[in-house]
Amino acid sequence: MQIRKMKPEDMPRIVAVTETAWGDATLYKILEDRYGPIGKTGWKEKKVVEVQSSFSGNPDNVIVAVEDGKVVGYASFIIHGEDKIGDVDNNAVDPEYQGRGIGSAMNKWVLDHFGDEGVRIARVSTLVRDKAAQRVYEKNGFEELARTIHYSMRLQK
Repeated sequence: MQIRKMKPEDMPRIVAVTETAWGDATLYKILEDRYGPIGKTGWKEKKVVEVQSSFSGNPDNVIVAVEDGKVVGYASFIIHGEDKIGDVDNNAVDPEYQGRGIGSAMNKWVLDHFGDEGVRIARVSTLVRDKAAQRVYEKNGFEELARTIHYSMRLQK
């Protein structure tokens, strides 16, 4: 497996991974499960737009994992200027390739990059229900800091 910076031609595979990997790990899906379709697009399209928008704004802050010439995962990150706080952002591994250490390897790459850039504190967030992501982050040395609660309510039909 190779980990490298994203290239523009990687976007179709990043979209495909996004559509298959996120599922119950995104609030878009959880809201849709609770309330049914919201707006003109489904949760997958909403998550793809979020990822594409984020990645197009900071393509140098996106890496991909490649096996046999195929993008099988991605991770993005943000370094906050003078505070030197690094955020692990959107990241996912194609379900067919999960359980092989790819997520951990990408996470380690980002953390090594943070170290090279003088980042003092690294952060990441995930949903309580996303046990796989929690295992990756804890394996790489993250410790739980706080939990948030997401509330929703229907205002009109």
